[in-house]
Amino acid sequence: MSGDVLLSGERLGHRYLDRFPALDDVSLELREGEALALLGANGSGKSTLLKVLAGLVPCQSGTLTAFGEPVSEEALADHATNARFRSRVGLVFQNPAAQLFSATVEEDLRFGCRQLGLDAAETGRRVAEAADLLGIGELLDRSPAHLSVGQQKRAAIGSVLVMSPQVLLFDEPTASLDPRTADWLTGLLRSLRDAGRTLVIATHDLDLAAAVTDRCLVLGEDHRPAATGPTPAVLADQDLLTEANLVAPSASRHPGHPPSITVERR
Repeated sequence: MSGDVLLSGERLGHRYLDRFPALDDVSLELREGEALALLGANGSGKSTLLKVLAGLVPCQSGTLTAFGEPVSEEALADHATNARFRSRVGLVFQNPAAQLFSATVEEDLRFGCRQLGLDAAETGRRVAEAADLLGIGELLDRSPAHLSVGQQKRAAIGSVLVMSPQVLLFDEPTASLDPRTADWLTGLLRSLRDAGRTLVIATHDLDLAAAVTDRCLVLGEDHRPAATGPTPAVLADQDLLTEANLVAPSASRHPGHPPSITVERR
């Protein structure tokens, strides 16, 4: 990977309530134009790591650097540093309802532009561009609370895309989506990657990782890195995936597994 290093974490650690481990000794490096998958079972620390990378959760141990500058509570307390960082890193939450808080979808999309201090013309251009890309033009005047989960997901992505961040972080982007919407979202992520956006995708959807990402960082259930490497090599390591609780143990290892059942379609 030849791009510049955008985010770099060294021995990151975090405990909730100072007792419950969420991350332990996690190091990673993200280069410009790269699509990185954070793989791990539920509770392994993927979401916490994304929030650390987004500057929403402080790393209690280790160091995080973004675009050559340290990221810490002290650094982000500076208004200029905070604004610069927030404009370059965007996080799409797993639950889109947590990201949509305005009366209409359009207001949610405009909010990010206002945070950047954009004028009305540029804001209108960005909102229209994002709405067209995401197919939500007819939803702009609707309340996010009255949308389906798939529509909310599109609106939440739009609220981040309008800010045109260099790094896009996605937390379980296909969770709770029907197959058609999940397929559409996979295609969108591929398009963003092909357009040169830098992506970090936290997921246990191995098909999504295979379709979109270049490299994987696997977090074990002990909240520590279990492996890192090119996506094809990681996904081919069945022992690793089993140990990380990303796939079920092979049926061949369990002689007492139930017989297969043939389903007749009508």
